[in-house]
Amino acid sequence: MALLQYSLPKIQSLQPAVQPLAVRLLELAAERGIPAKIVQGERSLAEQQALYESGSGVTNAPGGLSYHNYGLAFDVVPDAYVSLPDWNPNGPHWATLGSIGESLGLSWGGRWGKPDKPHFELNAVPVRELKAYWDKFKAIMPVTISPSSAGTAMILLIG
Repeated sequence: MALLQYSLPKIQSLQPAVQPLAVRLLELAAERGIPAKIVQGERSLAEQQALYESGSGVTNAPGGLSYHNYGLAFDVVPDAYVSLPDWNPNGPHWATLGSIGESLGLSWGGRWGKPDKPHFELNAVPVRELKAYWDKFKAIMPVTISPSSAGTAMILLIG
């Protein structure tokens, strides 16, 4: 699929459990006439800390306290918004992307008190547990998901 060309390296940076969710979000968005790109996947703790300290408003989470640090979060931007200031935060495509992501079992940053509309995460594991695992083992806690009978995802921790 051509729309994945740009996004593929970012998708591959995510944990295996999240990769098909990211791909499916892009596929469903394209089916609804909203081609989009994943512009951010996993971030190192140092990258996260630098963004946090920059004061740019890109993140409110210091290094180690973002789902991006554990390959469980990604940012998506509709192609039509990529070149617009602040990615057109009031554009109509955000609500559609948000509902698609939520239908896949992802949490959407557009629902936060300070909305982060491009952000999607699999946050069934508290980020502080992910950080504690990192601090202890210097490795990312692997997370897998499997469908439940209700069609939603169950989170299984490995580690």
